[in-house]
Amino acid sequence: MAAIAARPPALLFSANFYGTLAAARCLGRHGVDVTVADTGRLGPASYSRFVSRRVQCPPESQPEAFLQWLVDFGLREPVKHVLYPTSDELAWLIAAHRAKLEDLFHLYDPGVDAVYGLLNKRRLYELGTEAGLNLPRTWFPQSEEDLEQVRREAKFPVLLKPTTQILHATHRKGQPVSSPDDLAREYREFARDTYAPMLVKFDPAVVNPMVQEFHPEAAEGIYSLSGFVDESGELFEARAAMKVLQRPRRLGVGVCFESAPLRPDLVAGLTRLCKKLGYHGVFEVEFIQTKDSYLLIDFNPRFYGQMGFDIARGLPLPLLAYHAATGDRDALTRAVEDARDAAAAHEDAVFCNRIALEMLLNLQRLSGALPADEARQWRQWFNTHKETAVDPLIDRDDMMPAAVELATISYGAARHPRAFLRMMVLNR
Repeated sequence: MAAIAARPPALLFSANFYGTLAAARCLGRHGVDVTVADTGRLGPASYSRFVSRRVQCPPESQPEAFLQWLVDFGLREPVKHVLYPTSDELAWLIAAHRAKLEDLFHLYDPGVDAVYGLLNKRRLYELGTEAGLNLPRTWFPQSEEDLEQVRREAKFPVLLKPTTQILHATHRKGQPVSSPDDLAREYREFARDTYAPMLVKFDPAVVNPMVQEFHPEAAEGIYSLSGFVDESGELFEARAAMKVLQRPRRLGVGVCFESAPLRPDLVAGLTRLCKKLGYHGVFEVEFIQTKDSYLLIDFNPRFYGQMGFDIARGLPLPLLAYHAATGDRDALTRAVEDARDAAAAHEDAVFCNRIALEMLLNLQRLSGALPADEARQWRQWFNTHKETAVDPLIDRDDMMPAAVELATISYGAARHPRAFLRMMVLNR
């Protein structure tokens, strides 16, 4: 595809996020100047050869300071940048403060009702059910009486989860509770993790965690639908994948994915949900595959960690978001049509974070957390798929990010040995 000439630059955040690196590589390869902003200096994306400039900014966890920095950047720059979210925080901050940002940046923002409706689990539960999608049985207790009702009704074990990850103090994905007798105590402890005042002011009920029945299938099979939809709903293109390995393995971040067929029923339900909310843009939606159903658990209205997998499978999502934000309808239509033509050519591809996989296999095998036969199975899996494997970091055309990642892991292990031991060695 021909490079884009004389077009606006792009501003990306979260340099340690694999979705940011994937976006920088995609846009850079299409001739877009990319600036990466981050709080530190060791994010892998900052060292991609496709990044033109690195700048430092306040953390998104300090939303007032971050927003002021963003406004100052927009006022200072001679050319408007394309701004698209790389995190839940940024998706919500852009949507909630669009009036401050829309004259300073090229945005493709569906509005705060759509973004918060998808990132708030209570609203997602209600809206997903109305759209005809299945979700895990979930409770949203607001009082001790509500919690007692959960104790009586729920099938244990259950998971305690934040109502949203936006501006959450710890970003914990969840906490298992094995017994009804432990629910009240562990719920109160989990609720001590706070949110930034800006979000609590926006939605006071957000401070109450949710309770969801636990499905052990989540450790072995998460079905992911990811893609792009425009504001008319006519330009819709998606890819599907199965998350087959994560760390920690019970509830964690994806390490390995396999290509999967699109399920028409889930695509139809997702289309209804987007239309109901007026959502448009990049998405990644996760379902637990059970023996009877597919249960919606997450909707990410932003760039996401394994996005490089979809780019490699012919779906250049950052480029689609770029064309949409700059209002280039013709280029967007052509790019979507090209993606549709490319869909069938990558059915055997897999995604593998080789650095994470090697650490997991070696360290957990050493600690005894991973049986020898399971370690052999995963090595065989990689050897079988290595010719079609897509890596989020290792790229022969852009090797520095992988080197920086290794340095960052070593630095993090030295600074936080207990957390490293718990996740990477003991699988907890």
